[in-house]
Amino acid sequence: MTPPHIHIPADPLLNCPTCGLPAEITDRFTLDGVPAPVEHIKLVCVKRHWYTLPVDHPSVAQPQQPPALARRATEQG
Repeated sequence: MTPPHIHIPADPLLNCPTCGLPAEITDRFTLDGVPAPVEHIKLVCVKRHWYTLPVDHPSVAQPQQPPALARRATEQG
């Protein structure tokens, strides 16, 4: 069971930290840490880059929008 203070991304698709293409969360697990356990995810992108990252990693916590969506949001805002 995940402790309530750990944030798990709701979106199963994030941006790959290397190439920026869509990356899928393929696994979630907790590793022992100090002072508390740390929730991790495994990502794999469409170019087959693999990552194991804590959920509070910047690439996970604040995924970037694809360039077309970011541009559209800027134009509308």
